[in-house]
Amino acid sequence: MKKILALVTATVLTFGMLTGCGSSSGSGSSDKKITLAVWGSSPAEITALEKTISEFTDKTGITVEKEVIQDKYMDVMKARFAANNAPDVFYVDSFELPALAESGVLLDQTDSLVDKDDFYEPLLNAFKGSDDKIYGVPKDYSTLAVYANTNLLEQAGVKTSDIPTDMNEFFKFVDDLKSKLPEGVAPMLVEKDLARHLDELDTLGANVIKEDGTADFASNPKVEEYMQNYIDGKKNGSIVFAKEDLGSDSAISAFGSEKVALMIEGNWSLGAFAQDYPSLKFETVALPKIEGKNHTMSFTAGYSISKNTKNKEGAQEFVNYMTKDGQETWCSGAGVLPSRKSVAEKMDVVNDSLKKAHVEGADYATVWSRGTTLPIINTAFGNQFLGAMNGQIDLKSALEAIDKESNDEIKRQQ
Repeated sequence: MKKILALVTATVLTFGMLTGCGSSSGSGSSDKKITLAVWGSSPAEITALEKTISEFTDKTGITVEKEVIQDKYMDVMKARFAANNAPDVFYVDSFELPALAESGVLLDQTDSLVDKDDFYEPLLNAFKGSDDKIYGVPKDYSTLAVYANTNLLEQAGVKTSDIPTDMNEFFKFVDDLKSKLPEGVAPMLVEKDLARHLDELDTLGANVIKEDGTADFASNPKVEEYMQNYIDGKKNGSIVFAKEDLGSDSAISAFGSEKVALMIEGNWSLGAFAQDYPSLKFETVALPKIEGKNHTMSFTAGYSISKNTKNKEGAQEFVNYMTKDGQETWCSGAGVLPSRKSVAEKMDVVNDSLKKAHVEGADYATVWSRGTTLPIINTAFGNQFLGAMNGQIDLKSALEAIDKESNDEIKRQQ
């Protein structure tokens, strides 16, 4: 899609004066320094990243100039590519990878990546371009699970084992929980993004993103019937948002400060809870089934290298280290799961009671990656579903608006 790719590759003169962590220069010391851009994350993740980078520098002598981009990460990155000022190495989300790969700004890492067969295949595939070459290396992965505050559930007279294993029954359980919890505590927290719901819609058999990349949320009645559960829960107060309803900066802080009894969240929460809420008592269980089928989302981010890096060897050495020898340090501190099978075995993650539901979910998860138009559709979904959740528009109209907003923008960018 020419205009979509042009967002990444076009020369934008207004960004020509951008400063920041551009690719290493061709000076004599460039082989001993690389630049790295990452998005803002939890203190636990930042601490784990800095520790892993320090170990890399101690082993190789290569220093890493790190920049944390706190807001509008991809907008900033696209601007820097346009200004030929991209960092050597940078985080890339799997759902952003297809457009970046097609644009030609990423270095092909197929031949430089070590022990490719050690990666979980679906994770590595998420970073392949349409030419089947590898343009990013998965640094970890996460899946969704139900997080249950055992202290709050006990006060409500229920246990984690009472959580239904069927999604329809789960919604009823959450509704019933509202009157049993201490005053001021909400039953369940959810997020509005499509990234938290695509697995549900896939499990229902709703082909909401068609093969041609266009959106189709309105044509299947199952979509409206199922998503109405969230609308009804938000209306009666059994389902809440972290910021809008609880005044918390994030789902993690809302759950950690015991403002909500249940949340559907990723295992990236574990590192934050260990660091910021060490006394929090909670358990994790798999998402309740839909029509008897298991489901969850799988998220993976990776390291990509700018095609124009002046320190190709140093960048490749860094990526290989961070996704192999340094992966245990990173994953242990950040609370994420290793993308390599050998590291997962070494860490024995499947026998960790808090990670078990997340690890087992990897076998059936929907990977958050669906072609070059997914970012457009995700934005439209977030805009319209939020309106429906807040009662500003009925759900049927919201689903129709998602299709129109998405497909109009896709057409405009063709």
